[in-house]
Amino acid sequence: MSRVSHVGVLGLIWLHLAACKPQGTGHDEQAAATSSAASTASAAAPSPSVASSAPSTAGTAEGTAAPYLPPPEPTVAEAPPEAPRKTIGTFDDWVKAYQGLGAPEVHKKPPRLGLVKDLGLSSGRLTFTRSGDLFTYDFAKGAETQITQKAQRNVAPVFLGDGRRIAFLSNRDGMAWRVFLMNADGTDPRPVSRKFAGAYGYQPSFAITSDGSRVAYIAKSASPDGPSEELHLVDVASGEDHRVGEPDYFNHPAFSPKGDTLYVVAGGFEAEHLASVDVATRKLRHLPDAGNHMFSGAQWLGDRLLFSASPAGSYCCRSSRLYTTMPDGSGIRGFGSFWAPGSVNLGVSPKGTKVAAAWSVREGGFGADYRNEISVLDARGVDERMLTVAFPRPFYSAFEPTWAPDDHHLAFTLSLCPYVGCEPTIRSVVVVDTRDTKAVPAFIAYGGSASWSPVP
Repeated sequence: MSRVSHVGVLGLIWLHLAACKPQGTGHDEQAAATSSAASTASAAAPSPSVASSAPSTAGTAEGTAAPYLPPPEPTVAEAPPEAPRKTIGTFDDWVKAYQGLGAPEVHKKPPRLGLVKDLGLSSGRLTFTRSGDLFTYDFAKGAETQITQKAQRNVAPVFLGDGRRIAFLSNRDGMAWRVFLMNADGTDPRPVSRKFAGAYGYQPSFAITSDGSRVAYIAKSASPDGPSEELHLVDVASGEDHRVGEPDYFNHPAFSPKGDTLYVVAGGFEAEHLASVDVATRKLRHLPDAGNHMFSGAQWLGDRLLFSASPAGSYCCRSSRLYTTMPDGSGIRGFGSFWAPGSVNLGVSPKGTKVAAAWSVREGGFGADYRNEISVLDARGVDERMLTVAFPRPFYSAFEPTWAPDDHHLAFTLSLCPYVGCEPTIRSVVVVDTRDTKAVPAFIAYGGSASWSPVP
């Protein structure tokens, strides 16, 4: 099967920007009803500068010295009743609406999604985003719970290591983004970063240590010239917020298991590479690129870092393969036989027995002519199994994988986009047992950007 990377439909004015700073696949989800025939959802991701090793201080985080009080909700007249939601039609409707350049797989019919009860899970929790709010799904109770009330957008939830708290992004304070931390039931939300903006208006990236003591985020640079992003490191207890290094282009921040090192992809188009930050000294170090120029974020696999990289970043010539390296960037070597002529983002299971590879393929055009797939590999990087092969292309995509603590169940976002230029507005969080080669993903809830609690 040909695998080529995707690019979303952006206006002509965005094409240059997309070439310099590829956009991720994280967008806010809007709930919508689907037909019983589909039972699924729609989908949907620079010139380098020399970084200084001397950190610069950017003041303390706002609002951390006193209890957080959100801005009051404006008083408005009673809202009119919500208009009836339209269904998205049948598979035949999607085929008729398709305006792409590739040949749709009309010989396939979309399989019905499975049910939660078929998974055999009696414990575990997921948190996810839907229509600008956060929800949790409790497998023991078999029910979802809304844990934020819309005040602008609440997105990108992540369970902390204790399973008792959730970090997330919200722009509830004057449309500026902040990283928030709250209890898993939605109580006691408080900001743990100062206000910041995402570059080009994109939803920004952040990472948090397993214990919640440190936060890293990527913000739009205030400088009118040069690279447009800044990397910030926050001490949650004191509220101290420091800019790390100099402005550059950054993506995929991730902390080491102990929280003492931050890894990030730095550099612009055709100049990407991994960089590390010593959390104690806040010194940024650029790691060797081994001749590659497009990287995914690093994940821990045992005592080594796992990442994907390609010698070229352009859509015509990408060849992303998997590599491992020592934490200091030395000893780069290939990992397994998996590859994709597109972008690849990785997720290692908690026990290190499996790897989820979320990869993109472009089929000759824009909009519905690209898709995202998820493959599962074993701990050697081989024995690939594509989880969504039964779903017709190019209508379905899968992305945002997250592992359950048992190393077997994988949650991801399943989506539908039936025509060129359509904005994905209907998505489903699904779960599949990766041990069962014939398993159909089970529907959990409408939404996306799921995070599985590390605690069973």
